[in-house]
Amino acid sequence: MDKRLNDYLDKVEKILKQLPAAERVDIVQEIKSEMLELVEHGLSPEQVLERLGDPRKLAKAYLGVAITESAQFSWRKLGAVISFYGYAGLGGMILLPTTSVIAVAFMISGVLCPIAGTLRLVLFLLGRDIPQIGVSIGRYSLGAVPTFFACILVGVLLFLAGWGCWKLTLWFIRSVSRRKRGLNQLGTA
Repeated sequence: MDKRLNDYLDKVEKILKQLPAAERVDIVQEIKSEMLELVEHGLSPEQVLERLGDPRKLAKAYLGVAITESAQFSWRKLGAVISFYGYAGLGGMILLPTTSVIAVAFMISGVLCPIAGTLRLVLFLLGRDIPQIGVSIGRYSLGAVPTFFACILVGVLLFLAGWGCWKLTLWFIRSVSRRKRGLNQLGTA
């Protein structure tokens, strides 16, 4: 087998070192069989490596499956979990919850801000004033009409920021799904 393909398998095996030897050998053998089958179908080693993708991502997917297959606790499994998060990164644990919460908070604020500005303007027109709703810089406060326009502008900006965070959340989910789909397609090829 080609040296580049062997090097790829060595990288995967190193990443899977926390798994029991039998599981690790089975996984590496499965990937090797897939490589040989792809080469038999006429793909060059470069094309095979391109199709397999980053060895860390492939190993991470196998680690994830190995971790979730059994509900029993073992020290080796704990090592595999630590290894998985080391390679998976903190993106799924930090990025996803953060962007989704910020997205919702910003979009809700983007809706509530113009409502508050409208409320102040309507009450001002009715002869009442709510100075707590408004824009103040030091001792200077905007009146009801400028506050209304400022609230509209800030509301739009907050909503757009929330929408951007939501798009970032969806992008992250799609990229993880694409990787998983790519690995599933690889297994059926």
